[in-house]
Amino acid sequence: MSSQEQGQASSHGALSRRSALLAGLGCLTPLLPAPATARRVQKPAADTSLHILTFAGKIAEAQSKVLFKPYEQLTHQSIVPHGWNGQISDLQRAANQTHHSVAAAMMESSSLRLGCDLKLFSSHQTDSSATNCGQPSAAIDYAMAWDKARFDTAPSWLDFWDVARHPGRRSLRRDPRMTLEIALLADGVPANALYHVLASPEGVNHAFLKLEQLRPYIAWWSTPEEAGRILASGGALMGCVPTGEILGSVDPDRQRFGLYWQQRFLVQYGWGVLASAAKNTAALAFVSWLEQAAQQQAFANAWPSLPSITELNTLTPRIGRIPPAIAVDDTFWANNLNKLTERFQQWLRRI
Repeated sequence: MSSQEQGQASSHGALSRRSALLAGLGCLTPLLPAPATARRVQKPAADTSLHILTFAGKIAEAQSKVLFKPYEQLTHQSIVPHGWNGQISDLQRAANQTHHSVAAAMMESSSLRLGCDLKLFSSHQTDSSATNCGQPSAAIDYAMAWDKARFDTAPSWLDFWDVARHPGRRSLRRDPRMTLEIALLADGVPANALYHVLASPEGVNHAFLKLEQLRPYIAWWSTPEEAGRILASGGALMGCVPTGEILGSVDPDRQRFGLYWQQRFLVQYGWGVLASAAKNTAALAFVSWLEQAAQQQAFANAWPSLPSITELNTLTPRIGRIPPAIAVDDTFWANNLNKLTERFQQWLRRI
């Protein structure tokens, strides 16, 4: 072989070895550092806010002012309220949400007891019994409100059923609680006998027969805010509503409606920590703080439940003083809500 041929062979061998080496390195390239232009995708920061369920409208407005914002300033813990209707079925759906985790919920004391029985809430921090998942921490009055322009004199629950003299729609809660009691009051049952009557099948039949008389004229509401909105929009000339939704309104709506103080209802509400948040120290601390006497008083001062002395003196007819409210019996409803709700829903579906 000539020296020229030897040189070409040597050069060809070197190229072959170089190609083989590069081919071998090629299979390692996924392990090499990424180019400088690539950016690593960072995971979003974990949401440390407390997501809670409460009632939209003036209740949430008062809570935000005297409870939620002060707590955020005190602890630097972000509070994110979500409006809801207080129903156990909705709570079960909220507990299964994936986009944010609900830590605590405000609801009626009777619903809180039922939620506790269903293991939806963690046991109360100061009472580990299986039936106690929260303490009453807010009391809200409900009364009949009416459009003053439609009445010459203040109506009663009896007048609420008198569609001949007072034609138009009436608003009631889409729930047996308070609604069955109102039906019995309208039929002359004394306030102190309501739950004695409702404890018997005959008494329940009595209430539903009375409701049947009014069925075509009822505008139903599911939340306190909706109760106020139906009246303010003219959707009903009278209806059951939280007194604060009327007293907390600005003029002219504030002066537009009267309130029937003699047979109003007092509903107790409490906060529960969801079972999924049982080890969430921030949720436990927040609910414990809400249950303290100072916070209960702060909400009571901010929530306008009763008329001022000036307003009381201008009521027609004069009533001298505001009588005590009818306390909704949480024990009765905790024991009977499921079966009476089932009957109530069946009654609503009937044509």
